[in-house]
Amino acid sequence: MPTRALITSGGGAKGAFTVGALSALAERGINSYDIISGTSTGALLSALSVLGKFSELREIYLSVDNDDILTKQNIVSNILNERPFIYDTDPLLQMINQHITDDVFDQIMASPTILCLTAISLQSGKITVFCTKDIPSTENYSVSVIASRQRLIDALLASSSQAGFLKPVSIDTGSGIEQFVDGGNRDVIPSRVVTDLNPDEIYVMSNNPSALFPGDADYSHTSVLNVISRAISIFIQDVRENDLAVLEDYVRRTNRKVFRIEPSEDLDPAHATGLNFNRTAMTVWMGMGRSEAASVVPNRPLRPF
Repeated sequence: MPTRALITSGGGAKGAFTVGALSALAERGINSYDIISGTSTGALLSALSVLGKFSELREIYLSVDNDDILTKQNIVSNILNERPFIYDTDPLLQMINQHITDDVFDQIMASPTILCLTAISLQSGKITVFCTKDIPSTENYSVSVIASRQRLIDALLASSSQAGFLKPVSIDTGSGIEQFVDGGNRDVIPSRVVTDLNPDEIYVMSNNPSALFPGDADYSHTSVLNVISRAISIFIQDVRENDLAVLEDYVRRTNRKVFRIEPSEDLDPAHATGLNFNRTAMTVWMGMGRSEAASVVPNRPLRPF
């Protein structure tokens, strides 16, 4: 039987777009995957997607707001006390614990699906793929096998922790404790581990449009946050283009199928990091994801399983 892979990108609250797309695909019988690779908000989506919990994902993204995910800190106090983050992630950790129960963890581990979650070591600057199966490391990334519920929770939190904004996560992968941050720093669309596993078809969920949206006419007199947000958008686009180049090369080499599902416009230009969990906006983005998936995969036969 042909193998099917799913890649879910970063984007914070914009992950609602991916949730809508996954729901639309599930309605067309595309509801199971042999390989799932996710980073940042896509990592959180990936874990529950292994078990086909798309309705649960919809409920999460339709009910959360900023206070359910983040606790804002006193920036000056954090700087003076060497706390390298703006937001505390205790609420996010509580949410992960709530949904990744012992039973859910056991089901994920028992599933034949290969789950890959990417994060970046601040010490080495390299990609670590936290994986439910023992797959080989490569020159592009190292693999750390998920063998416990706590390691899965740590990997989910690490993959979602945007550097500078959220608290780095300390994990010992076998060579000493390192601090890990959002995989999107090097893999917004975590493609390399998927193409190395050579699937027959890949479904790519990106929460950003193919082209960088135009900036303001003048940045010489504006807020520092506006300049930082624009710089982050440019950085994300550069990383994203590199990730897509990996997929394009894979298609050229193998003639395999890649289905890209992405918005036609930037979902939230004012919040490049995606750290704006607005329920009304997320409801709209979810609908956009459904529509886009339906247009990319209009008629797809059911896959027996």
